[in-house]
Parts: sequence; C-alpha cells; structure tokens
Amino acid sequence: MTGFLFAFVASFLASLVVETWPPSLASFRAPARALAFRLALHAVLFLAAFSLSWRPWHAAFVTVTVCGLFGAGSAIKRRILGEPLIFSDFALVRNAIRHPRLYYAERLAEPRALAGFAALIAATAAWFAVEPSILPSGGAILALGPAVLTALLLVALLSAPVARAAEPLVPAAPDPATEEARLGLGASMLAHWLVWRRKQRPSQQARDAILSAPAVTPARAGPPLIVAIQCESFVDLASRGLPGPALPGYRQLTERSLAWGRCEVPAEGAYTMRSEFAFLTGLPRPALGLDAYDPYLTAEAYADASLARRYAAAGRRTVFMHPYDRRFFDRDRLMPALGFERFVDREAFAGAARFGPYVADAAVAEAVAAEIKAARAPTFLFVVTMENHGPWGPGRLAGLPDPAQQYARHLENADRMIADVARALSNRPGGGLLCVYGDHAPARTLHPEMPDRRCSDYVLWDSRAASIGGGERQDTSIEALSRLLLAQS
Repeated sequence: MTGFLFAFVASFLASLVVETWPPSLASFRAPARALAFRLALHAVLFLAAFSLSWRPWHAAFVTVTVCGLFGAGSAIKRRILGEPLIFSDFALVRNAIRHPRLYYAERLAEPRALAGFAALIAATAAWFAVEPSILPSGGAILALGPAVLTALLLVALLSAPVARAAEPLVPAAPDPATEEARLGLGASMLAHWLVWRRKQRPSQQARDAILSAPAVTPARAGPPLIVAIQCESFVDLASRGLPGPALPGYRQLTERSLAWGRCEVPAEGAYTMRSEFAFLTGLPRPALGLDAYDPYLTAEAYADASLARRYAAAGRRTVFMHPYDRRFFDRDRLMPALGFERFVDREAFAGAARFGPYVADAAVAEAVAAEIKAARAPTFLFVVTMENHGPWGPGRLAGLPDPAQQYARHLENADRMIADVARALSNRPGGGLLCVYGDHAPARTLHPEMPDRRCSDYVLWDSRAASIGGGERQDTSIEALSRLLLAQS
C-alpha cells in the first residue's frame, strides 16, 4: 500500500509539471479548488490505468505520459491556432477518425509515428517483466475493486454538487487561454466541461438577442435571391501588406458594395463551425458562453435565432450547400433543425472538378449559378466552400510545393468564384444580395507575421444597386454582419 500511495502522489506532482509545455511549476500556483479538481481527475486516470495492470509505477508512468501528451498537444495547438486544448475538442475526435487529413491525423500512420507506437508497446512489455503485479489472491471481486472505484469517482464528478463547486472557477465570459494559465490545463478543461454540462440554454442574454434581431421583409417584397458564401480561409493578404494575389473580383465588388471590410471571427486557423454558427444566428459570443467553443454541440437550443428559420418563415426556400461529407459537425442533423429544407452535399459534386484534394471553387460557382438560374421562388442559399482547407504542403498542388504559394493560388480561385457568382446574380432578372466572408485566417504555419489574425474579409453586395459606391472600409464582427444582411433583406 505504501508503494501504491507513493506512486500516486509522485505521479500527481509530476503530471502537474508536464501538463504545461515546456514543463513548469505554473500549475502548482492554481487555486486550492482547482487543484482539488485536478487531483480528482488524476485519481480517475491513475485508477483506470492501475485497474488494467495492478502495477502502481506503471500506472504512474501511464498517467504522467497522458498528461504530458495533452500538455504537448496543447502547446502545439497554441502555436498553430492561438489557443490551448479545450474540453469541446474531444467531440472532434470522431471527425479526425473519419477525415484524418483535415486534422493532420494521417501523420499517425507515418513511419516515425508507427516506430513510436512500437517502442511504447515494447517498453510496456519490458516494464511488465520488471515490475510485478500486486494483485492479491482472492478472485475477481478484488480485481474489480480499482475499476469500481474509478466508476464511482466518475459518477461523483458528473453530479450536480460537483458542477456547482466548479462554477466559481469559470467566469461569466470564459476564456480557455486565461483559465489554462490560472488553473492549469487539466483543471480548466474539467471545470469548463462540468459547467458546460449544466448550462441553461438559451441564456437570457441569448433570448434577448434573438428578440432584438432585425425584422425580415416578406420574401415577395425583398430580393428574389439571397446568397451567402462562407469562403474557406479567405483573407485579403495584399490589404494587410503581405505578398498575395490582387483579388480583382472581390475588389470590384467592394467598390460597388453596401459594406465591406475586415470581419472579426471567433477563431483562427480552424473551427469553421464557430464562424458558421455565428453568421447563421447572429448571436454574440457572450450570449453563448462556453457553447461558443463548439456551438454545434448545442445548436438546436438556439435554432430560433437561425437566419434560415427567419427566411423560411418569411416565405423563402432555404438551401445549404457544402461540397463535403454532410455528417461533418453533424450538419446532416443540424441544418434541417436550423431551418434549411434542402442540403446539397458532396454527392451532388460526385463528378465535379477538384483543385488540390477538395472540390474546386470553380465547381461550387457553377453549382451556385445553376441554383440562381433555376430558382422559381425567393431563395436563401448558404454556401460553405472547401477548396482552400488545409493542410497545405508538398504534394498538394503539382509543381507548387510552397504552402504559401498554394494558399495564394486557392485565394485566386476563390476570387474567381466570387466574381462568377456575382455575374450570375447580375444576369438573373430581379437580381439579389450576395454576402461573402472568410470563416477564419489560415493556421499560423502560414504567414505567421499576419496582423489581425482573428479577422477575415467580407463584402455585402446588391446586384440591384450596382451603382452604389463602396465607400470606406467598415470593419465589423461576423455576428453584426449577419444582422446587417437581415436588415438589407
């Protein structure tokens, strides 16, 4: 028993050191309540590992290794995306399994990674030969003891009293980076998750925001077509003083737009669903709290805020177009709940051209133009492109190995798509509104010197008023852009 307790305590102290990367003593400075939650989490991990081997030092090694991997992973994510690991990242694991390329998970199949896994297996086998099991004789009942205790600890952590005890650790406007620095990675992730599970949805602030949204004009009195395009990783590099394409199609629209400029978005380098949800609902981040970090986990609670629902109630047809797997982010279930009556997914692009690994923006432009031409009733079409999704690197585009040059080439294609869609709207009798915005900037591996990394670019254009001057740049947030579109339609 002494050896067991010593291994538990030593591993707890070591795990606090390695959950920050590079290793540090920062987690030891967390409030006592945070350390208590971190101790509970450590007990669950340690007992789970111990129940499989009945070797306390092996359990200690496994637990410290897991904490170290999370710490290193959080540091890598912070370097690439500008934020640490957060509790909602666990929900993305199934997407990484289905689509490993999008999450760089395919690198786990590379020789270096496979050699690491093989070394871990060999080390485990050697460890088992050195450290004897302390499983006492007495049958299966004793053997199940650690597993039962692990389950009881998990049940206790999921209880309402424990969630209430976690609430003082999470501010009204939570920020994972701030909480990680204050509480430590493990305690902040656990506290956020416990509070998120018990959150009231929608909050009073969200209900107030839903009620205060601009009224929607009846479809027959508004523009025949409203097209909104969420353009993957769309950023005007040249306007930021960085080497990049001229984007003539986008610039021509800004010169005759209702509004244009920088668009503040809730993430950089990833998390498309944050920008998508923010635009589709117009709900400010403070109204969502922790739900803002993966809003599609709880989207149905906010469905009344959806643009698609509002437009459908006003008499418009509603179409969601995305040339990828409709199950991604559970869109197959959530888009109908948010008010879209039709979902055009990758099956409709089965024979479409690709540029790089994904469906080309040129093919998306053709599909949008076809929808515009075929529409027989007022329609809201929301499009999410895919061509410029990462990762960028050697092998993506033939003859173009440099990631920055690849990204620029995709921007040129996106610009042509924007011009083609604008042309299709101009040729359509009655015309319509076009809103284009980028979901986020690219990851920090591209143009790390880029300013305004939490901003993309947008333009709101009306083909029926093409003589209007674009005027000065009007920077806004993605939520405000959503409401501006409502007000114009």
